[in-house]
Amino acid sequence: MTRWTLAKAADLIDFNPRESMRKGVMAKKVAMKHLSPFTRDIPTYNIAPFNGGSKFRNGDTLMACITPCLENCKAAQVSILNDGEVGFGSTEFIS
Repeated sequence: MTRWTLAKAADLIDFNPRESMRKGVMAKKVAMKHLSPFTRDIPTYNIAPFNGGSKFRNGDTLMACITPCLENCKAAQVSILNDGEVGFGSTEFIS
């Protein structure tokens, strides 16, 4: 561990990467209520028309940008999508 270097998170993580999705497209939607505290995986989701919110792909990490959800450890790794599929969710997510 003597080779560890100090770096800014923004230099290592791509926060809120740009994803495209047309309004009205039916897609997998993850609401904040779908995330369970201290659980890595997303246990459930809805299929809904896209009308805004955070967009994400498999491998992305969803976490809340509001304090109570961070304190309750509500974060998850996305693995519910098919190859090339984009999902969406709460505007409260940092993805």
